[in-house]
Amino acid sequence: MQKKWKKSVALVLALMMVFALGACGGGDDSGNGGDSVDDVMKTAQEALSKVESMSYEMNMTMNMSAGGQSIESETVGTIQYISDPLMMSMNMSMDMGVQGSAEIQMYAEQSGDEFIMYMSPDGTNWGKQTLLDAEQLEQYNAQDSMNLYLGSINSFKEVGTEQVNGKDAVKYEGTISNEELSEVMETAGTADSLTQLGITEDQVVAMYSELGDLPVQVWIETESGLPVKYEMDMTDMMQKLMDKVVESMGEDAAGMTITMDKVFVSMSLSDFNAVSEIVIPEEAKNAQEMTLM
Repeated sequence: MQKKWKKSVALVLALMMVFALGACGGGDDSGNGGDSVDDVMKTAQEALSKVESMSYEMNMTMNMSAGGQSIESETVGTIQYISDPLMMSMNMSMDMGVQGSAEIQMYAEQSGDEFIMYMSPDGTNWGKQTLLDAEQLEQYNAQDSMNLYLGSINSFKEVGTEQVNGKDAVKYEGTISNEELSEVMETAGTADSLTQLGITEDQVVAMYSELGDLPVQVWIETESGLPVKYEMDMTDMMQKLMDKVVESMGEDAAGMTITMDKVFVSMSLSDFNAVSEIVIPEEAKNAQEMTLM
């Protein structure tokens, strides 16, 4: 059971990354809100598509418990991103309280037709991996992530104005439908993570169909028309998913209950077209070639 429990924790963290970073790429213009709200979202997508560089910060909170054990984690990631040619840097820290903490530094760059990723757990010891395409790096593209949510959220409604990064932004609320969620998870390869827990493909399909809708909040900056923040409360969705995971374990999980107390993801975007250079440390460039992902 201990092994299954650890895999379940890893699964939740992986799914949070999927939704925080939008691993499935951009969405479309199919929002179903009122005409004026639709226009705002379409304009935001158009404005974002013209952005060539940016910074963004993501925050992920996960509190869960099972079998007398509890995990409380706070993950913060700061990313700088240049789209063409691709260049990025990422610093990510995870605090899991008494279970410990971890930090990861990562860089990536395009070199001709190849893409090189550099990664270190401590800023000193580095590894690098040469990729033939950018597919493994697309999950870090916040433009795709934000476009996904702008194109997938239904029934947008304006709920007020707030300050984001020191500027006025209009806050909108909506939901990503169960159908859209299923497409996100299928495209992101979530099924592979679930099958590693011994769950069959048929069970995965059944899980997707019962997740319900996901509430999302988006902030659009008044001056620029750009999307500058989103938040997602994934607690209910993850509880339903973990209930199904435990159910699928059968006798291996007898008497085990996983409780998702809080699963929350937010991301804020800034420095639009203001990131002019990202410098990769020489020790990273001189690192040994290895498999990192």
